[in-house]
Amino acid sequence: MAHVQLDFSAIPKLYGPENFWHWRMLIHSYLESFDMWKDHPKDCPQAKFIILACIQADKIEPGYDEMSSKQIFKNLEERFRPY
Repeated sequence: MAHVQLDFSAIPKLYGPENFWHWRMLIHSYLESFDMWKDHPKDCPQAKFIILACIQADKIEPGYDEMSSKQIFKNLEERFRPY
């Protein structure tokens, strides 16, 4: 059986509440497939990079530089969750 190569660039960038749930499901699945998700994103540089790379640039907050991947994800949920 061939090894499946997952490419996070296939995840559409988060741009707002309109695509939050789709984005969240894909980020969750991707991070989980690489053991970087346990109830929330693990606090590691790789998870943080993937999350930030999958957000539209104008949605990234300056404070994200000092935040963990878990904190960033929670902030994105608070900002873009549709309800």
